[in-house]
Amino acid sequence: MGKAAQHPSQQFQYIKNRIQMLHQVVSSMDEEDVDLNDFNRVLEMIEKLQVKMARFKKDWDQEDS
Repeated sequence: MGKAAQHPSQQFQYIKNRIQMLHQVVSSMDEEDVDLNDFNRVLEMIEKLQVKMARFKKDWDQEDS
């Protein structure tokens, strides 16, 4: 998946890419055919994004200290 994003601009680009990926996944789903597995997959992606954003926030907070 590549090296870890260290700089805030790299971290933000990572987040933007993940949000775009999430958008693509959700957009490709047919709301008439979505099932619990689809819902859980999107939820898992969102939860992983939240974890990553929390990690980046800690990094940013440390830089501001």
